[in-house]
Amino acid sequence: MPEPRKCKQCNRTFLYTTNDDLCFSCIQKNDMEFKKIRNFLKEHPRASIGTVSTMLDISVATIQKLIDDGRLEMADKLIADD
Repeated sequence: MPEPRKCKQCNRTFLYTTNDDLCFSCIQKNDMEFKKIRNFLKEHPRASIGTVSTMLDISVATIQKLIDDGRLEMADKLIADD
């Protein structure tokens, strides 16, 4: 049975029905950002985290979390400009 929880990303209350601690809205946002990053890296495989963050307006923390979660791999894992 679904239970109310606070989303770890946006802090809104949602009905917890999955294994994720994020609301549906934040899950969708994260998936869209992941796809944007993946597509960018196909064209710019040597881009740094800082460059990806600046070009796509996605926080470094979000990119780093995707790397830490194993969803994303970058050639240059250092936070530095090209």
